Amino acid sequence: MKSAVVTGASSFVGCHLAREFVRQGWAVTATLSKPRDAYDGVQAERLKWIGEPVSWRTLDLRDEKATRDFIAQVKPDLWAHHAGFAVNHGSPDYDLRVGHAVNVAPLLYIYEALAKAKCGGVIVTGSNMEYSDTEQACKETDECNPATPYGQSKLEETQTAEKLSKDYSVPTRVARLFIPFGLFDAPGKVLMYVVENLKKGLPVELSPCTQRRDFLYIGDVAKAHGLLADDLKRGGFELFNVCSGEAVAVRSLIEMIADRLGASRDLLGFGKRQMRPGEPAVSYGSCDKARTMLGWHPGTLDEGIAEFLRAEAGRAAGARGKVRS
Repeated sequence: MKSAVVTGASSFVGCHLAREFVRQGWAVTATLSKPRDAYDGVQAERLKWIGEPVSWRTLDLRDEKATRDFIAQVKPDLWAHHAGFAVNHGSPDYDLRVGHAVNVAPLLYIYEALAKAKCGGVIVTGSNMEYSDTEQACKETDECNPATPYGQSKLEETQTAEKLSKDYSVPTRVARLFIPFGLFDAPGKVLMYVVENLKKGLPVELSPCTQRRDFLYIGDVAKAHGLLADDLKRGGFELFNVCSGEAVAVRSLIEMIADRLGASRDLLGFGKRQMRPGEPAVSYGSCDKARTMLGWHPGTLDEGIAEFLRAEAGRAAGARGKVRS
């Protein structure tokens, strides 16, 4: 059986990646920065949802010796590199020093160790924040000039992965994610706030929400990673946008959620809060490359919302929420 390591498995995206690789028949080892029983809240829910088919390892990727020893022992066929530092990721207060120490520096010895272990390839989680602010669809060939410190850190990670992939001949794919949403997203995210309040019949205070963004259901993100893993057989380095390819007004998305929940739009307090300073009016990507080279086709936004709310209902009922595969 093929073996895969998924780092950052306690995160929203990471837990879905672990589940997807298990579904595809990989023997998955998930790494966590602290013991599994030390997590609580939504992170504990995510780990329970992943389930026991996964092997669990506590590993601080900043510990070079422990990381090298782990790779030498596990000898993974695939390394899905999702762990990273994202605290204050939308703020100018993001700590670039910590970002480099967590997002970039470990790659230097991870790639060397993976090459020695004859790993079949690496998938690195990138971010749409690596791109320059533009109202055009971002393409993988665009020149990047990130507007935020977090974007700078993620771009450095991508560039480092590209160089090391070539230096060590370890096939690598970067999945540049836009805005995934779905089951087990962080409680502080606007969509989770909206869903929780509307289910209780409570009003929500929002900005005008006129900005347009590229939203993608997490099931489609996971499916793309499965295809990227298969694409590693071609070797080399490739970067792919993982996005819907559509710019949707945040207000429209929230109204769609309200309608799906049967909640009154009168509860939606658009304009009650100010827009964040420097918020770009439009940010979306082109997924043409992934469609053409991977044969990946994201579902519609309406399908994603339906799956998300169905999974949330199952979660609320104490069931294992099902995601579209």
